[in-house]
Amino acid sequence: MTKSRTKMEGRTARQWSPRRMAGMALLLAGIGVCLASYTARTVFLTNLPPFLPPVGRELQPTATCFRVATFGDFGARADSMKEVVQSFSDKVDFAICTGDMMKFAVESEYGHVVTELREVMKCPFWAIPGNHDLCSPNSMETWRRFFGQDFYHWSYGDTLFIALNTAEGKLPEEQREFLRSTLASQRERYRRCVIFCHIPPIDLRPKESHCLPAEEAEAFRETIAGHKIDLIVSGHIHQYMEGAFAGVRLVHLPSSGQSIRDPDNRMFGYAMLDFKADGTILVKQMDVTAETGRERLAFFASTVLSHKPIIFVSGLALIAVGSILLGMHGIAIDRISYIDLRPAPVNPARSDHQRQPA
Repeated sequence: MTKSRTKMEGRTARQWSPRRMAGMALLLAGIGVCLASYTARTVFLTNLPPFLPPVGRELQPTATCFRVATFGDFGARADSMKEVVQSFSDKVDFAICTGDMMKFAVESEYGHVVTELREVMKCPFWAIPGNHDLCSPNSMETWRRFFGQDFYHWSYGDTLFIALNTAEGKLPEEQREFLRSTLASQRERYRRCVIFCHIPPIDLRPKESHCLPAEEAEAFRETIAGHKIDLIVSGHIHQYMEGAFAGVRLVHLPSSGQSIRDPDNRMFGYAMLDFKADGTILVKQMDVTAETGRERLAFFASTVLSHKPIIFVSGLALIAVGSILLGMHGIAIDRISYIDLRPAPVNPARSDHQRQPA
């Protein structure tokens, strides 16, 4: 009887060794520990106070020297955003985000972002939308509920601030008229003027075009022509750069959490705007952290997931040891026996009916 025939006609029984059983136990335990490293907490979206901008308001009218933090493009990454905000929150007079705070732009994600921002933001804070903030149905309505108007102006001290919504890659006629009328009625009252937007009118990087289409950029240029604009600040590029558009100083902000496009600087951060009493505006890139972490704000089921890396790594170690034990082969690991289920053969030479000798 051959071994192959036994396998075909019999039943195979595998006897697991203690070492292999221990490997399976460690593997399952490791998976359980990895899952346990994630905790979920529910965020209730009702009665969340919105971050309403100071539309048309005059704040601190006598101030001539103040500081502003501007950041953006963290794409619902709570860990990097918190580090960035905590680094400036108690050092500035106010902060403004140039958009892309969300990833999927659903209502529960908005609730999570607002909740996380309120935990760390200690200064007045306002925002304008980015393309990722308005990428789902009804997201404009959701934006206005949590952050108020999507384009507006206000003043702080001797400076006029204008916030535009270029998230859809254009400057609609409604906003052109708003920009024209605001500059016509307000610009001469203030010493300085700064414009914020998400998608910039031009991309300062060579051979790149993550910016408004040429015809929209030209409309932007024509609208601000004849008015002294001191600075334009934009997001969207994920790389700090300085240049000029229409004779105006243009600054691209670094990423505060999403992919970094600067090959020479892998740090997440923001830009500090230092408004001096002599009328100058100093702009400085502020590097904060190179760590993105692994906590991404959940956008589903009104739940935010938090991750504990140490516990997760411990689970991976258990999985690795268990896999090694399961992968070992040899007699010491398991023993295979073949049980022959065929009826015992009858020996014709020794039949019960065979006549015995006298």
